[in-house]
Amino acid sequence: MQSADNKLELIELTHRAREFLLLDVHENQRNLVASVAQSFADALFPPADYENGAPLPWIRGVLRNSEPAAFIMCADPTEQQKDPWLWRLLVDQSHQRCGVGKFAVKSVLARYQEMGCARVLVCWAPTEGNAGDFYKKFGFVETGEKMGDEIVAEFRFF
Repeated sequence: MQSADNKLELIELTHRAREFLLLDVHENQRNLVASVAQSFADALFPPADYENGAPLPWIRGVLRNSEPAAFIMCADPTEQQKDPWLWRLLVDQSHQRCGVGKFAVKSVLARYQEMGCARVLVCWAPTEGNAGDFYKKFGFVETGEKMGDEIVAEFRFF
């Protein structure tokens, strides 16, 4: 969904990181995804109860027409956690339904396929309005596992 009036770009969050702190979802989505500020805190100081060691964060932003539109945070594979996780995806309310989320997920999947990963994991809250249907459109399938009370799904490359 990229055209001349909808230029999407994946960027590292360096000198522009503060701009992404202003991203916000619709009010009825706020209980479904953590804020960018909370995500930064979780990346720097992950909860101590991770079963497979601390996650290794990979953080990016998506620009739409040079404007911050989405925040992506993944957990890269480690020796303890072999599979990468799509940890957070927050698309700003003013950029939803413009292909930004689709671009973000496709970018994440392409990265981990290139790295030779067998699968990518994601989870969502078992509540109305969750992102489950969105992820299932890409081929994510529920595994039957839970992470806390959230539903775990996987995308398999092969």
